Amino acid sequence: MARVIQADGSGHGQLNIAGAVIEAALPRHVRAGQQLRLVVRRVDNRRVVLEMAHAAAPAPQAPAIALPGGGALRVLPDPEDDNAGAQTAGGQATSTLALSYDTPSLGTLDLRFELDSGGLRVAVVASPGQPLDLATADAQSLQAALEQTGDRPASVSVVPRREHLDLYA
Repeated sequence: MARVIQADGSGHGQLNIAGAVIEAALPRHVRAGQQLRLVVRRVDNRRVVLEMAHAAAPAPQAPAIALPGGGALRVLPDPEDDNAGAQTAGGQATSTLALSYDTPSLGTLDLRFELDSGGLRVAVVASPGQPLDLATADAQSLQAALEQTGDRPASVSVVPRREHLDLYA
């Protein structure tokens, strides 16, 4: 698996593979923020040739919104919700929103908001280390701010990002 960090649309860009940023030649349709499943096709002393594991057309993604201070925000498709927002759980309508917040200092924070008649639940996924520690330390103040701005109770949970690395010999 690799995440496209940068793609210029002309076939050049950067991939993040297991935390390493790698310059890459990319297909023109690949966009920043995409997750790619890659298969190693050839390795020699000068380069590694990877191939996208599935040839299906990439799903359209919302453009990243540049934020002050160098960060970027992207609305993500919700993998648990094929109906893009409204689902019924036990007869209760739930609205969801999934965001990816790329910060210059903490890396990527993934945020999932779920709102129903019982309240607002926010899940924050952060990389282990300083990003996770800071997100955990500020979870209660985020919860208090959310409760002040809304008319429903709020809860915030912070979990570590699970890093995936598939290696084959």
